[in-house]
Amino acid sequence: KIIENLENQTQSGMQGSQTLYYRGLRGLSQVNWNLCRAKGEFLSYEVDNAEAYLPKQEAEDLRARIVDKKIRIRSITNLTKFDSFTNIVGLSDLWTVKHVGKGVLDIKADIFIYNNVYAVVNYLSKKDIFCVEIYNQNLADMQRQLFEHLWSGAKKFKVLDDHGAAELIK
Repeated sequence: KIIENLENQTQSGMQGSQTLYYRGLRGLSQVNWNLCRAKGEFLSYEVDNAEAYLPKQEAEDLRARIVDKKIRIRSITNLTKFDSFTNIVGLSDLWTVKHVGKGVLDIKADIFIYNNVYAVVNYLSKKDIFCVEIYNQNLADMQRQLFEHLWSGAKKFKVLDDHGAAELIK
């Protein structure tokens, strides 16, 4: 709690745009934990769920924090199915996912948009894990518009259980 309060105080005094660059697993964790700062909702383009790059318990802790803060998640993915992946009660009530084909957008990295942040997370090559967070309201707003455009034409998933299982509605 103390660390979060200090981080919030430090960031609240910043003016203008800022870019933060992270490398490795610690950076990957940091960017994901920063999602807990989202006010109400974050948008994402997802290659896969968090277990693809975070240890299971860390991913569950992150999800629990998101549920505690009641942060809604809207995700766009190329996947057509998710097997059950979480034991966090309430996550499925906050998570909505839609599908776009690779011909529309071939999702190669996780991207998160929230508040005034546009974050890119590349973990596909374990040797080249990097993340970038850009704090800029205009850029975040523009990326949000692009997301909403894709979202409006994306295909819906049906959530199958409270553990994250979902499949594309055909």
